[in-house]
Amino acid sequence: MLTAYIDESMRRRGEASCVYVLATVLVPDDAGSTVRATMEGLRHGRSRVVHWRKERPERRTLIASAIAGLPVTGLVAVCLHDAEVRSERARRRCLLRLLDELARRDVERVIFETRHEQDAADRAVITSLRKAKVVTDAMSLTWEDPGAWFAGLWVADCVAGAVSWWLDGHGAHWSLLEEQVTLVDVEAD
Repeated sequence: MLTAYIDESMRRRGEASCVYVLATVLVPDDAGSTVRATMEGLRHGRSRVVHWRKERPERRTLIASAIAGLPVTGLVAVCLHDAEVRSERARRRCLLRLLDELARRDVERVIFETRHEQDAADRAVITSLRKAKVVTDAMSLTWEDPGAWFAGLWVADCVAGAVSWWLDGHGAHWSLLEEQVTLVDVEAD
């Protein structure tokens, strides 16, 4: 069985455009402890998680290399949109695409990094997908804090960060991950 961990990255690209990235990392159940141990070994100082945006450049290279060695795959939805488009709209479009892809791959468990009060918007999307029978009741969906037990969320955060930085012309980290990650374009309309 596969567990999908989902996290996001958003970046403004100048005055007129933005990029919204929703990354899913697929972790086979028998690899969960390896992922957790590897990511916990990458924590720095007193940090309780590994978070792409907070890491120094040399640590990002170390992290991307470690992730490249993990038995995981990724699926990343990318929405390039005008600055006037709200990030929640871009997220909804990415989420629709990712959950459809995960359902086609028979993923049974999906864990989102919680956004607390904003989780309700995700639940509304999922309700519509369940009604349309795109997502079945067999798919378990939860929202969690990215503590140590959910280190797969750290991987999803780092993959999302590497993709969004690559789109802004900083591709060194993406080049370490691109063979195990599939990108899908999503329209904001």
